[in-house]
Amino acid sequence: MSTDEVNLKKEGFPGGPDAYRQYLGKTFDLMGITDPVARANWTRGLMTGIGRESGFRPDAVNLSDSNARGARMVDGAPAGASRGGMQTIPATFAANHQPGTSRAIYDPIANLAAGMNYLMRRYHVARDGSNLSAVGQFNPQHAPGGY
Repeated sequence: MSTDEVNLKKEGFPGGPDAYRQYLGKTFDLMGITDPVARANWTRGLMTGIGRESGFRPDAVNLSDSNARGARMVDGAPAGASRGGMQTIPATFAANHQPGTSRAIYDPIANLAAGMNYLMRRYHVARDGSNLSAVGQFNPQHAPGGY
């Protein structure tokens, strides 16, 4: 999908760790990740990363990083700003969009799926999530930082 097709409207999805555990389960189902060990690998790392990236807030926007530039969009944020639980920028969300999910960057399931696809493509994270901890921001034993 193109960046122009990304929906930037905030949608009011519930946040918090419990909500994200539910979103993760639905995302794994949608992506065909059924193995309990794989789901545990992804959950451990993604819960760490989402907590660090957005504080488990689906409507989070980073207005201070290098991506926060460009025209103000419908959500009031610069065009390139990182958004959602996984803090994806619109270009990354569009390039890694998971078929069958919404085009809304603030939709937690769509945001998670795009973020997971990005991690698998860019950082060669295995589909079972077994090496997700190699990406520091998703490693509970590693200090927080960019990725």
